Amino acid sequence: MQSKIHLTAIASILSVGLLITPYTAFATTLEDALRAALSNSLSLSASRNNWAAARDNIDGAQSTKEWRATGTLSGTQSMTNAATATRDGFLSSQSGSATVTLSRNLYDGGQRDENLLLRQLQRDIAEARYLGAEQRVILATVEAYLDVIRASREVALNEVNVARLSEHVAAARARVDAGASTSTQLAQAEARLSRARTTLISAVSAHNSAEDAFFTLTAVAAADLEENPDIGVIPATLLEADDLARREHPDARLATLSVTAAGQEFKALLASLRPTVALRLQANESMAEGNRSDKTEFSANVTLATPLMPTGSVRAKARSLSSSLEATKMERLDTLRRISLDVRHRFRQLEAARAQETAVEDELAASRLVAEGIATEFQFGQKTTLDVLDAEQDVSDAELRFVNARHAILIAGFRLQSAMGQLTAGAMGMDDELGPLDDMPVRDVKYKSYLPLDVDWDAYNDQQDASEAAAQTEEPVVVEDSSAAPVIMPEPEVVQPVVTAEVAKIVLERPVTTLNVNAPETLAVTMGTLPLEPVSMDIDEGVVWQIQTRDLP
Repeated sequence: MQSKIHLTAIASILSVGLLITPYTAFATTLEDALRAALSNSLSLSASRNNWAAARDNIDGAQSTKEWRATGTLSGTQSMTNAATATRDGFLSSQSGSATVTLSRNLYDGGQRDENLLLRQLQRDIAEARYLGAEQRVILATVEAYLDVIRASREVALNEVNVARLSEHVAAARARVDAGASTSTQLAQAEARLSRARTTLISAVSAHNSAEDAFFTLTAVAAADLEENPDIGVIPATLLEADDLARREHPDARLATLSVTAAGQEFKALLASLRPTVALRLQANESMAEGNRSDKTEFSANVTLATPLMPTGSVRAKARSLSSSLEATKMERLDTLRRISLDVRHRFRQLEAARAQETAVEDELAASRLVAEGIATEFQFGQKTTLDVLDAEQDVSDAELRFVNARHAILIAGFRLQSAMGQLTAGAMGMDDELGPLDDMPVRDVKYKSYLPLDVDWDAYNDQQDASEAAAQTEEPVVVEDSSAAPVIMPEPEVVQPVVTAEVAKIVLERPVTTLNVNAPETLAVTMGTLPLEPVSMDIDEGVVWQIQTRDLP
């Protein structure tokens, strides 16, 4: 009976290798997760709107050469004390005039051209920042994806370990009852089982946290994930990776554009100090009592204006721009250094992870051979139960190290891709998910009347409508789950601070995984609900949450 139990335990340990081999058919691939994250990311939406703002700001550079039309109306009512007055001793007179003026710079000193280049550079800077935001979102999603895979493998390995040790405890208890063993050996087996249970509890908790992080980024449940995703093409040498990073990384592009934009700001300042030639067309209609003062005038004039000396504010602006230009040059060099250092660090991390995986794989194979040999020797009485437990624990530890080694390779590979600037949607062939930035819609601004007195701004109106809808939503949304208790989640738009001294008690429920580890021969994972209740507090003390967890054996 003893040999049969230990052979079963060894077989279960050897079968864990199937958990480490890659699977071929899963519902959610890494590309699916990345596309979901791109669509779900609020930071990317904000970056895209910042780019749209920079694009729409380009037309503002035309202001120095646009036609300007102004109109003025004036009227005068006068009372004159005169001897010829026939009533009350005053003479009354009225007069009025209307003027329409059209003006435009014939020559603005080159301000429009310089400002146009500057604002185009600012749009390119917004695009580089958007690409950087894309990389951060994609890398965070990849790490969350891989964390779920690693955590699920660790849970599976720890479940097998607990099941194996439960069999050892059952066998040790049977030997004690038969008088073939001592209570000390039983206590040793139970201690190892308790340690394995605590490790399994930590693994399940880490797995739940990894799934939460993945769901937060993608709004997709972390189920049936494809294991061992392709990390893409990695340059053969470190120099090739470093050169690619200096050319393609969004931060390198942003630093270069910032230097160019700082120099362009100085050119725009110089253009504002050059002479300007302005054309002005004016029509004036004057009316008064009688016909003597009535007149209609048309005038046209060309004005040449130039500053005779730079003012103190202009000198201060020039000094500020000069210092900013030097600062951006230094920041660009520092950015390139940082990018190069990061690439070298990630490249060596990938090489080390690959070497470690080979070493851990050899260790795992050797540990399995040792465990088989010790189990055979135990049947003939040459080894003790403690020797068998140690050998099997070495196999379990080696399997966990192999899982972490494989995870380290994938993480290092994708972080190297990020360091080289290759984790953008365009570089990964997913630029069709959100579409090009040029397709961003233009906000429509309409004037409610011919005169620009009131503006109908759709973005402002949309924001107002969203605020009103959020204010009207008070009831939580109940999400049905067939495998667990209902999960009550508040609407994400409703965020209202509590300002009263007494806080109402709100019960939030979410599914949590609990472990049934009481039975020595079986291991069951059940789903339950964990109530989280905010405790009452005073306003002066701030918000204090009492986080409660279910008691686990």
